[in-house]
Amino acid sequence: MKKFLLAVGLGSMLFAANSADIDKKLDLILQQIQQLKKEVKSKDKEIEQLKQQLNQQQQEIKKQEIKTKNEFAIKDCRKIKVVSLHYTYHGDVIPYYDLTFTIKNEYPKTIVYLNGNLYAEDQDGVKILKAYVDRKVTLKPGESITIHKKHTINGEIEKYLKDENPQNLRIYFVVTHARFSDGTELSCGLF
Repeated sequence: MKKFLLAVGLGSMLFAANSADIDKKLDLILQQIQQLKKEVKSKDKEIEQLKQQLNQQQQEIKKQEIKTKNEFAIKDCRKIKVVSLHYTYHGDVIPYYDLTFTIKNEYPKTIVYLNGNLYAEDQDGVKILKAYVDRKVTLKPGESITIHKKHTINGEIEKYLKDENPQNLRIYFVVTHARFSDGTELSCGLF
């Protein structure tokens, strides 16, 4: 019995020693888990900061993209779209056309002065009309304005306009000079 009690006592001591070792190992593992949690939280904060920086950079890129797009749009001489053209031929001693055309501002700024030419080309690409426009306007981005004008025929080729089917014409406007409400100007030269 003494031997049994001794064996049970030794087993209890060994178990207690193993239990203490297990508790120490568990404490060490818990400390490591806590350290890993802190490191994960720290990395999460870094990731959030990087996301915010990325978001700010993306917003700056979008602003710059819009600014660049607007700058290039202002330098384009063909941002006046011809919406419609109607004309009536008068074969008087000095022949002329009564022109009525609507143009639309596709610039990102309000135009306060417009100088340029309205063109009509036939199917072969021959310019059969060149009507000069020079006037003060107030034409906001996306808005249209209708212009009525008497155009004296400058050459025999312009007489062909009266015989052309308007649906077969390519009609466009080229800016020679424009002034915008913010004081900036666009000069495209003579065409």
